[in-house]
Amino acid sequence: MVKKLFKHEFYAYLRVVFPMHIILLGIAILSRIIQLFDNNSLSYDIMFWSSVIAFIVGCVVCFLLTFVFGIRRFYSNIYSHEGYLTLTLPVNPTQHILVKNVVALTAQITSLLMILLSVCVITLGDVCVELFKVVGYVLHIAYDEVGQHTTLYIIEIILCLVISISTSFMLFYACISLGQRAKKNRVAAAVGIYCLYYFIVQVIGTIFIILVTVFSEQLRLYDLLMYLTEHPIVTNHIGFCAVIVVSGLLNLLYFAITKKTITKKLNLE
Repeated sequence: MVKKLFKHEFYAYLRVVFPMHIILLGIAILSRIIQLFDNNSLSYDIMFWSSVIAFIVGCVVCFLLTFVFGIRRFYSNIYSHEGYLTLTLPVNPTQHILVKNVVALTAQITSLLMILLSVCVITLGDVCVELFKVVGYVLHIAYDEVGQHTTLYIIEIILCLVISISTSFMLFYACISLGQRAKKNRVAAAVGIYCLYYFIVQVIGTIFIILVTVFSEQLRLYDLLMYLTEHPIVTNHIGFCAVIVVSGLLNLLYFAITKKTITKKLNLE
């Protein structure tokens, strides 16, 4: 049943996100065709810059549409009237959440790749060729400096990106779930919870920075900083691992909040 749920979820995204990908690619092709008639006329400048602006707007819309649809899909499929049908399926809440999150994550990464492909089309690959040259040059230097640690860095960066995107979706799932516990204006409650969460995070972050600054000598942070400066490879691995661990823990926290709401506090509209 989980396989069918994945299939149904991907189809839902294809109906909404895939047309946007086609439109974005079409704008990139049109802009590239316009560039074939390059001249100094005013009409060309207007058409060229209009196509470039349309392409930039298309990239932003493509990225945001995928993210917003992932959030809306979760809300409408679980907590709206659709939830009466969704939650009767022989699938437990954990599987529902994971399917939603994995498909949303996949769709978001696909949108990023489509934006990159569109950039290749609109520039006829010039930008990407230069980008690949830069990446190759950087990797060559990295292998000369740190050897096999470069591969580990690449893996850590990819994990950071994937887990961060997954956690971003899971955060909104948790806020929506907490908002569903309100008796009225549940969407507004979810937005309020997210704003409150953001405010608390900013306050905690500010307090942490102040405490670290004030008590840096007592905490022997200078000695730690000197050690990390002398061992940049260790420092980078610690930084990436810290991001992965913190994002992973937050992901689990948001998952637990969402699961508890669906399991024990569910109150469909």
